Amino acid sequence: MSDDVTLQQLVELLPPRIWYLTSNGQDMWCKRPYGFLFSDGVRAESFAKEMGNGEALFAIGVDAGAMVSDEMLAGLRNTAVTRLFIDPEIDPANGDVFGKILRLSPLT
Repeated sequence: MSDDVTLQQLVELLPPRIWYLTSNGQDMWCKRPYGFLFSDGVRAESFAKEMGNGEALFAIGVDAGAMVSDEMLAGLRNTAVTRLFIDPEIDPANGDVFGKILRLSPLT
């Protein structure tokens, strides 16, 4: 079984409202090749503080159906984001990010 995610599978995995981190109020903050989506804003902002990367990140919540589109997935792929973490966590022992991760296949 492939771990590639289709648009429909991604929509089914997400809550109706999803949150992402941003520094400018629009663009999703990513740590290539990873992007990060969250089920609530508190979890997103807690993750940003734990990352401790020095950027002023804040969470924005949007309707999952409005954000998740073929265009959005193509945009992620075009910016070298090939993995999406869903509600990631940070291992306090070593600082590694872990959790459910979905692979985006390249467009063919």
